[in-house]
Amino acid sequence: MKKQPEPIGKVKSEAEELLLAIAVSQTGIDLLTEQFNGEIERLKAHYEGMMAPMKAVVERDGKALLGLMKANKATLFDGTDVIRLVNGTLIREAGDKVTIPKSALAKCEELGFTEVIKTVKSLDRDAVEKWPDERLFLIGATRKPGEKFEYELKR
Repeated sequence: MKKQPEPIGKVKSEAEELLLAIAVSQTGIDLLTEQFNGEIERLKAHYEGMMAPMKAVVERDGKALLGLMKANKATLFDGTDVIRLVNGTLIREAGDKVTIPKSALAKCEELGFTEVIKTVKSLDRDAVEKWPDERLFLIGATRKPGEKFEYELKR
């Protein structure tokens, strides 16, 4: 036996009740979401304000540490590139640094050095840095001694 369809008026009435319940709940969700987002912004501002002085100290002291390392590299890094201390590690990376002039791209195109030319018309610095000095000279680039200083904190 087939169930008789509900009268249209009853179906519409039930649909209206469900629509109203959904709308009321969605309004509540929207209000709570707005409050939630406001609280997040307030907390974010509060904690960012508390962290700002600490971030300034980390930046200042990090620069001071790198300066100390550079100024005392002969003493600190005598025979080693890694110094392990109680509160962290000082690291020095020494090596050659290639200086490439702005005209090098045009010179590489002229000389047919296409393997270092990227499709966006810029030089592949890593590839050029691997070249011998004679080839660097052809495009006006130079190789100079360079050093890199870093530090790591123990967790």
